[in-house]
Amino acid sequence: MKKFRTFMFSFHRITGTIISLLFLMWFISGLVLIYHPFPNVSKTARYEKMDVLPASLPEIGDILARIPNTDEIRGIRVNQSQKQTVFYISTKDSTYSICSDSLQEMLPITSNSINQTVRKWIDAPIQKIDTLYTNEQWIMYSRYNEVMPIYKYYFDDAEKHELYISALTGEVQQLTSRSERIWAWLGAIPHKLYFPFLRQHTNTWINILTIGGTICLVASITGIYVGISAFYKRFKNRKKIESPYKKPWYRWHHITGIIFGIFLSTWAFSGAMSLQKIPQWAVKTHHDYKITSSKIRGKRLSTDKYILDYRTLQSIYPNIKEIAWSHFQNRPIYNIIEGSRTLSIDASSKEIKELNLTEQEILQSIRKIHGDSIPVTVSLINKYDEYYLSREEALPLPVYRVQVKDKDNSSYYINPRNGDYKYLNQNRKVKKWVFSGLHYLNIRFLVERPALWTATIWILCIGGIGVCTTGVWLGIRFFLRKVKAIFRKKQ
Repeated sequence: MKKFRTFMFSFHRITGTIISLLFLMWFISGLVLIYHPFPNVSKTARYEKMDVLPASLPEIGDILARIPNTDEIRGIRVNQSQKQTVFYISTKDSTYSICSDSLQEMLPITSNSINQTVRKWIDAPIQKIDTLYTNEQWIMYSRYNEVMPIYKYYFDDAEKHELYISALTGEVQQLTSRSERIWAWLGAIPHKLYFPFLRQHTNTWINILTIGGTICLVASITGIYVGISAFYKRFKNRKKIESPYKKPWYRWHHITGIIFGIFLSTWAFSGAMSLQKIPQWAVKTHHDYKITSSKIRGKRLSTDKYILDYRTLQSIYPNIKEIAWSHFQNRPIYNIIEGSRTLSIDASSKEIKELNLTEQEILQSIRKIHGDSIPVTVSLINKYDEYYLSREEALPLPVYRVQVKDKDNSSYYINPRNGDYKYLNQNRKVKKWVFSGLHYLNIRFLVERPALWTATIWILCIGGIGVCTTGVWLGIRFFLRKVKAIFRKKQ
């Protein structure tokens, strides 16, 4: 037992310096990340920059008559592009872009059209323009590869904005300001290891995060063991519950480690599991339903099922910018962008009204997936629960909560206003606790009390910073002593 304790003490002391540095970086950057996420162009900003559809629109039948096979249509939407009204019609094999005016052809993306888009977003002098053919810090994800090359505009304004726009599609891909970039370097980038040379290689990036979190977990557990062992030894010898260390740095590291060590362990464990699936040997998934939007919504409807003429929507929504044909089971729907918001309109009658799915339609959708023999409970909830939760209140309410009594304890949350859904089985519910619950304290009791959540996260992070700061300093002193000892021997 003594040898084991000596090994644990040595292991913790040797690895502690590096691990404390990692933890210190994660705690500080994590606090920054709470208030300053990685820069991204919001949907609201994109909607605001879109042009309003003209008052005169063609019959949808006239547009569909211009494509080869209407039986294979999978999607229809219409919006404005370069002052042209364009219908985008997707089929099984192709996507057609059709101008509403049959005498016009789609205008190509040119430098002039791109410059017009740029002026919509940032009205400031342009310092320079770069052409990017590979990813960089602010456009790391693989989705950007599909729209390369990308023009990067540097602006000479107070915020030093940088705008990324695809030369292929003419669409804005990213927008950052100087303050957003600074905060990202202090928060999101170090915390999530958002470096292009790593992030572009997804498997390597995931493995490094997992390994780093695992090493931190081991260091935390050994620290807890060493700390408790020191307390026990002191109590055994002197019958007092106190730290045996007299030097302030050792004493504070010991005390703060005992108090906050368990939270360091849970954060390390949840960080290691952040991009990993819960293994099947731990929580088995019995049925792979492959829940997709097409299964929830059902088969696509033909355009003759849309009783409401899409052109009449402008009478109620004059700032309409895009209309997309959608559906939920047998209910035809128009998804529209109006101003800077999105709405779903019931197209099953000539009356213009927002979508409001019924409990029977929700049940019909679930029955098609799970069958009629399995018990299903549908309820409309107006408050968040443990598995439908958002600290920023970004998730809409009310929603239908559907609980299926199958082997996977399946649950669905379906928005009656647009048919969007969230699906969870038991495996995914465990993942919620393992990552979101432990790492972000995404727990209903705390989320419903924002002041308490904020106080808790700050206390735990400051405590963690205290553990790590003292650990780093003790580690540096330990290595300095070792180096001095080596030099003495050489002399």
